[in-house]
Amino acid sequence: MARHSKSSTNDATKTAVVTGATSGLGRAAAQALAKRGFRVILVGRDAARGAEAVEEIHAAGGRAELVLGDLMTVAGAQAIAAELLERAPRLCLLVNNAGGSFSRAERTADGLERTFALNVVAPFVLTEALLPALEAARGRVVNVVTGVPKGAKTTIAAIAGDKAKPGMQSYIRNKLALLTLTIELQRRYGARGVSFASLHPGIIPGTRFGSEMPAFVQKIGPFVAKLLRIATSLDEAADRFVQVGTGEVEQGGFYYEGKLRDAPRQAQDPEFAASLRATLEDLRFAKSPDERMVS
Repeated sequence: MARHSKSSTNDATKTAVVTGATSGLGRAAAQALAKRGFRVILVGRDAARGAEAVEEIHAAGGRAELVLGDLMTVAGAQAIAAELLERAPRLCLLVNNAGGSFSRAERTADGLERTFALNVVAPFVLTEALLPALEAARGRVVNVVTGVPKGAKTTIAAIAGDKAKPGMQSYIRNKLALLTLTIELQRRYGARGVSFASLHPGIIPGTRFGSEMPAFVQKIGPFVAKLLRIATSLDEAADRFVQVGTGEVEQGGFYYEGKLRDAPRQAQDPEFAASLRATLEDLRFAKSPDERMVS
């Protein structure tokens, strides 16, 4: 299997899906892809913001559509995927951008901690459901992660169990799981012509990320990022989406601010990947919230 691949983006009807695309980073990424000639399907929860985002792309001469839904539940993600398959039987690019960090301990209707539900379960459910469309176009999946430290570690129980907690550490653990999933999906589906990569686009002050975090953290965070010179503009981040979404990438690669780097050791562990996938498969096929509980 080739170690590098290039996204299939020469088709005049090329389509990209961006989740969490009605504001902030996802919106900027959708606009950048539209400027590159993609028909972009934006996925979000807010109808007003979504309509505004679509109109902005139309006003700039691009093509865009909106799919509304809730990625916090397995059923919600499956419903979104079903509509996307109807609209795009050939899909060149799926950007799993929707995500977030939460300060309050709340469970979804499936009984899952919200950080895990949104940052790991939703990308898995969407990707699995959209594989026929991605395979038809020899497409690519880009999973948005954070700058996970090399020594980061987690367990399945810590992110998916009944004692899983919210907070920034939980966010990092779940993004480590998403990195792991990216590599595992490449192992499993790369031979079918679909390529996978993960991207840390940078720290972008002023977005809706962490909107549930304490007000003090929200206020001081952008200042600290600029002071330490680690802040990234929306335009810079959007360009990185285009680069990793359409250019040549290492299959399963982890791109930190657009540059390839080694994934954390645990993300490369086949045994951890197998356990994570088994957990996600159980959740995807469970028939009731009780069946989705992970002890």
